[in-house]
Amino acid sequence: MGVGVDPNVEEVDLLEYARVLWRWKWSIFILVVAAVVASYIISSRMTPIYETTTTILVKDSSEAVNMPFLQALGGQTGASAQNYVEILRSRTLMEHVVRRLGLGAPVGSEEFARLKNAVSVQPVQGTDAIRISVQSSDPGEAARIANTLVDVFIEENQRSNQAATRSAREFIGQQLKTAKENLKRAEDALLAYKKTHRVIEPGEEAKARIEEIASLQKLEAEAGTDIEEARASLVQVRKELERQDPKLVASQTISLNPLVQEYKAKLSELEASLAAAQEKYTEKHPAVIALKAEIEGVKKSLSAEVTRIVSAETVALNPIHQDLMGRAIAAEAQIIGAEAKRDAIARLIAEKEAALERLPQTEIDLARLMRDQRVAEEIYVMLLTKHEEMRITESMKLANIQRIDPAIIPDRPIKPRKLLNVAIAALLALFVGCGFAFVMEYIDNSFKTPEEIEKYLGLPVLGTIPHMDRVRRRKRRHLGPESAQPGL
Repeated sequence: MGVGVDPNVEEVDLLEYARVLWRWKWSIFILVVAAVVASYIISSRMTPIYETTTTILVKDSSEAVNMPFLQALGGQTGASAQNYVEILRSRTLMEHVVRRLGLGAPVGSEEFARLKNAVSVQPVQGTDAIRISVQSSDPGEAARIANTLVDVFIEENQRSNQAATRSAREFIGQQLKTAKENLKRAEDALLAYKKTHRVIEPGEEAKARIEEIASLQKLEAEAGTDIEEARASLVQVRKELERQDPKLVASQTISLNPLVQEYKAKLSELEASLAAAQEKYTEKHPAVIALKAEIEGVKKSLSAEVTRIVSAETVALNPIHQDLMGRAIAAEAQIIGAEAKRDAIARLIAEKEAALERLPQTEIDLARLMRDQRVAEEIYVMLLTKHEEMRITESMKLANIQRIDPAIIPDRPIKPRKLLNVAIAALLALFVGCGFAFVMEYIDNSFKTPEEIEKYLGLPVLGTIPHMDRVRRRKRRHLGPESAQPGL
């Protein structure tokens, strides 16, 4: 048989709880009021904290500049918003901000830590936007820090984007001075030889040889310039890598790889075939187009192999380091390809030089001088053109960061929240008061009802003596003060 359960047990318990709270109602009420007043006073005396927010957008780096001759120089590839979040949180960027605003907070001080901790950087979910928030007791300071942080970040980003191009431009500028001097010497030597031997032009065969050799030497010079540009870019990238992570992949590791050597040899053969085909056909000839397509395929395979080697040997997980490593890979691949091209052209030049030796000595000497003058002129023009392109490109290398909303001076503090603090204090005081009432009721061992006495003694209660003061108050409420006489 099931055990019967009295349905009034729970109701009796709840009523008992209610009676306990009612007996202690004034204590609970006083505690809640005291907590509310104390919370309001404390909140009013707290230093108000203001918050301002600015939002930036990370643009695709390919939108900044898109010039074919710059593709191998590097630049930021695949930069993500998460990379920039880490940069914005960095100590280095905050140092620049503190220095620019003249806040006088040295690195490692409590003031510097306070300023750094006041900055909150969060990427906006599902977008390439980043939201930067700054909290401070001074609303003007909060807005200045937020806007200056973005200004410094944009400047540093632009400087980083221009670094590789600037290195290449400076190198080309140095080579341009040398090429100008070489051109002047070649022109002077040719003019002196003509005056001394009283000759004006070589024969037709010598002219043809000169044209072929001059064209090949121009290509050789361009390949050499590409190599030096890539090396200058690689040096700059490695400087950036040293600041991020000391571990670098050595060029020897890449160059000694057997598969890389195989690609390099194949690329050299194709470049030689392309140079020979360009002497016979135009750029739109199917043979030239096919060779160029095959060269591009080998270059892609070479770049993929270099990437594989670097990935196998690199242990850095820093996203900024990985971005710089991609630029180093591009420079390494360009150096290998340009070296193969230069070697192939050098072999063709040697063959043309050997054929030139069969001409009469006077024509040979004149042809060589004319060739030197022609090559020096073409190299000078090529370097001058490329230097101007680099200068324009450097000025076009803008930061791939766009400010969406600048920070404004907030007019209302976000802390303290007086109403919220008062509500929380009242709620906590209510819970504490109720708990206090139940604890006091638990430790109170006095009898409060006749039923408790009957239960404790096991005897019936024959009568009770009322509390006279309580009776008088009850009579005054119901009958009026004149009806309740003393002693009744």
